[in-house]
Amino acid sequence: MPIFLHKLLPLIVSPLGVVVLLLIVSMIRRRRWPAVLGLVILLGCSLPATEWAVWRGLESEYPYQPVEAAQTTDAIVVLSGMLGGTKTSDGIVSQWGDATDRFFAGFDLFKASKAPVIIFTQGRLPWSDWPLEGGLLARRAISLGIPESQIMLTGEVANTNDEALAVRDLMGLADIRDVTLVTSSFHMPRAVMIFEQAGVSVVPYPTDFRTKADLDLTDWVPSANAFGGTSLGIREYIGRLYYWIRYRLVG
Repeated sequence: MPIFLHKLLPLIVSPLGVVVLLLIVSMIRRRRWPAVLGLVILLGCSLPATEWAVWRGLESEYPYQPVEAAQTTDAIVVLSGMLGGTKTSDGIVSQWGDATDRFFAGFDLFKASKAPVIIFTQGRLPWSDWPLEGGLLARRAISLGIPESQIMLTGEVANTNDEALAVRDLMGLADIRDVTLVTSSFHMPRAVMIFEQAGVSVVPYPTDFRTKADLDLTDWVPSANAFGGTSLGIREYIGRLYYWIRYRLVG
């Protein structure tokens, strides 16, 4: 499936897509109940408590583990998705994004001698003119003391499926038998499914945990940030469902 469809289709069944659809139905059919239902969904998904419940479920399968407890493998694979940036008069300036922990978890694993090689994936969307992420991360890793000879880069990739295939190709060239897969905890179940389907033997190492410990009274007050977080979490569930159907049912 083209990458733009992967990004577009989940919006249709996202909370925003459902609310917009209900409002359209309400206007066309001149019925009040679709608009009321849309308002209920909008308010419910805007509660931080709802966001908390969604993300707690996403992160339940792969809890935190200390670096010392990680298994030793032939390579550490750090998935893309942590850099943003801005365009300036001096060109594009890259900045850390939400999933920065992926880089530092991979760095810590390497420094703890959990693998002799670290692999960065060269993530970039096809319509973007940003620099390839893996190269930027490799330069940062070198500046922090990781030898360039122990860093590998994939070819350009656009999504997790591309990353899995690119890592598999590298493993064949470098005689790597298994890898420690470093990505966000919420993304790990889908990533493991995709990598294993590609024939890559992975040991998961989750990071980038986003669920706070406990709820408080403010978590029952709707907010735009919570709506965005709930929507992102539901998008991840949709991604898991898509690949489960593709790999388990369709084959």
